[in-house]
Amino acid sequence: MNRSKILENIRNQIGEENLFSGNSFRRGRCSVDLTGVSEDDRVVVDLDKVFPTGQKGENQCECILFYFNDAGNFVVVPMELKGGGNAEALKAVQQLKAGADFAAGYTPRGPKSICHPILFHNGISRAEVRQLNKNQSRVRFRGKSFEIKTTRCGRRLVDVLP
Repeated sequence: MNRSKILENIRNQIGEENLFSGNSFRRGRCSVDLTGVSEDDRVVVDLDKVFPTGQKGENQCECILFYFNDAGNFVVVPMELKGGGNAEALKAVQQLKAGADFAAGYTPRGPKSICHPILFHNGISRAEVRQLNKNQSRVRFRGKSFEIKTTRCGRRLVDVLP
């Protein structure tokens, strides 16, 4: 299946009403700039729309980006946005792990899949950074373990991705 068909399949499964379009995804006082990843070549799922009552989605991250990188890998990017003072690492880890679990159900089997969980924040203490660096804070996706990257709110996503 070609790339555009895979992304279209994800759009159809999740539903257009649950997707985000645009280049500035915002929650409260935090945003992420999505410029640099073409709107035609990506799917951004707004998990607040998928789980509007919050119940099952209470421990979900804000959004998940699906796209193909230049090497042809299918990339899943769960993103948590913490716009308040100090980001709570344990809560963010839980939310990013739940986002990766959600994304796994929509990830195709064919191409190699990579996960890049990212915590956008307006401030994080050294203790919280140490928590994020622990092995148990890594996000498991398709049998592999991925480190959570952190960056400031408002940054361009492409500047954070490897």
